[in-house]
Amino acid sequence: MTARFRGVFLTCQDSARTAAFYRDLAGLPLDEAGSEEYSYYVLDVDGIQIALHDAQAFADYSFPPNPESNLTHLYFRIEDQRAFLEDVRSVGAPLIDVDDVVVTVQDPDGREVMFGTA
Repeated sequence: MTARFRGVFLTCQDSARTAAFYRDLAGLPLDEAGSEEYSYYVLDVDGIQIALHDAQAFADYSFPPNPESNLTHLYFRIEDQRAFLEDVRSVGAPLIDVDDVVVTVQDPDGREVMFGTA
């Protein structure tokens, strides 16, 4: 059997708020999907997804969300660090760290997300 990578699922305290964060800061065109009983936000590129799910509805083990976890690292490529830092300030995202290549911010669920020029 061969496995094929399908995507990254993030569980969130408030998936709509987290989706707005990734739309506003990373420019991800996340769409709402699912049904009235269970909805989530998703971006699918060539069959690979990033999906944002409500932590309480997703699974017993995913609630409450644990912002102390350091197991998930998301990395987005940016062209211009200086311009990106202006975007961070304009959306009010918590700035965690900046080095020569990477800007690390915190998403609404406490995940540290990296945006870098490499």
